[in-house]
Amino acid sequence: MDLSKIKRRKRTNIFKTYFIVFVSIFVISFVALGTTLILLVNTYSINEKTELLKENSSEIASSISDLFIVNDMNPSYSYQKEMICEQLATISSCIDADVFVCSVDGNVIFCKEQVGVTAHDSQSMVCAEHTNFKVDDSLLQSVFENGSATTRADIKGISCYVVGTAIIAPNYVYEQSDYSNRIIGLVVATVKEGTTELVMNILKAFLIISIVVLGAAFFLIWIITRRMVTPLQQMSDAAKRFAVGDFSYRVNVKSNDELEDLGNAFNDMADALDKLEGSRRSFVANVSHELKTPMTSIAGFIDGILDGTIPKEKQDYYLKIVSDEIRRLSRLVVAMLNMSKMESGDMEIKQKRYNISDQIIHILLTFEQEIEKKNIDIRGLDSMKPHHVYADTDMIYQVVYNLLDNAVKFTNENGFISVSVKDIGSKIEVRIKNSGSGIKQDEITRIFERFYKVDKSRSLDAKGAGLGLYIVKMMVEMNGGRIYAKSDSVSEAEFIFTLPKE
Repeated sequence: MDLSKIKRRKRTNIFKTYFIVFVSIFVISFVALGTTLILLVNTYSINEKTELLKENSSEIASSISDLFIVNDMNPSYSYQKEMICEQLATISSCIDADVFVCSVDGNVIFCKEQVGVTAHDSQSMVCAEHTNFKVDDSLLQSVFENGSATTRADIKGISCYVVGTAIIAPNYVYEQSDYSNRIIGLVVATVKEGTTELVMNILKAFLIISIVVLGAAFFLIWIITRRMVTPLQQMSDAAKRFAVGDFSYRVNVKSNDELEDLGNAFNDMADALDKLEGSRRSFVANVSHELKTPMTSIAGFIDGILDGTIPKEKQDYYLKIVSDEIRRLSRLVVAMLNMSKMESGDMEIKQKRYNISDQIIHILLTFEQEIEKKNIDIRGLDSMKPHHVYADTDMIYQVVYNLLDNAVKFTNENGFISVSVKDIGSKIEVRIKNSGSGIKQDEITRIFERFYKVDKSRSLDAKGAGLGLYIVKMMVEMNGGRIYAKSDSVSEAEFIFTLPKE
């Protein structure tokens, strides 16, 4: 991997990224909403205005049809035409449009500006602005075909909506020609296509509301984003501390959601790492101590024999001590190897169905000399019945051996060891109880930990490495069983484990 590229890569800030993303979503949403709203309102406003133009155009067309005949459809002045122009002016002002009357050829003949003195003096009903204006032929054709039409057109460079309504002649005959129901002209109304005043007012209101709402939204987004990102930043800081071996930092998340679950999981991981680190240090310290003590003794006794410090008549005695220490080292190494195999899952399990009662009796026979030496009373053998378990024979042999070895070791002189095997349904329960020193309640839950020794109350185990019960627990659990300890008094201790029958 190119380290220069990693260094050049710009580091992103998750808070800034989230904040910008959320703000962008809100802004885009409001812009889209506003644009859609303005288009809808504008379309509605234009439709309403064109409908209003149609209604007023039809009203004017009806008035003209009632007042004029075909030979009156010209721009020459008359009082009746001036009244029509006043009507055009009134309607144009009310609906903010330009309404005028055209002849059938599209030329303007009445317009809203020609009222009062101006029209009388000019003797024309068309102002200078409309004199040269001519309606588009396509609109004329649509009006002639349908009676009315609405279109869009450019008038003097301005895009407009144009509404045309036909003026239908009443039933009359002029110069032997029947003009009944014929189109004698049309009323034209135009309005600018741009946004209407209503749309502009709505747009202003929307902008003001948007500024207020977006301002509040941005503030809330900032708070929410900060709350979302803070736990992640805490976890990042925690991870950096964990990387250098500091497991004291904890993430404080109180959100009652997935982030709190993640924070709790992170804290649980920190607890586990802290415990693992403590266990690792304890393991190294204990192994170093357990290896150093017998090796120091071995080296001291051998040096004493070699340099003559130990006389020849006592060499056999000290060589026996050296032999015992070497066996102790061997047992420790074997125990550590077994523990390593079990923890890594490499230990092979060969399970089969066999009689555990016979196995317990056979193991008790191996402790016959120690039992007789301390005059220990063995209870429960006379009532023990055959019981079969499904387990690894060698593993369970080591389990029972270690438990009986501890029982014999810690039983007081003239004390007792009670052994019982009982069927409890799908499992077989084995109990090994001995008199002597009990186990304190605060230590019962820890006696199955690695290198833990109850030395204060059971000092007879001073040479133990504290691995025996830990390995026993792992072996029982690997065979599908469970083990625990009880101590109901200061003079008794009991170990109970179960194994499956099938």
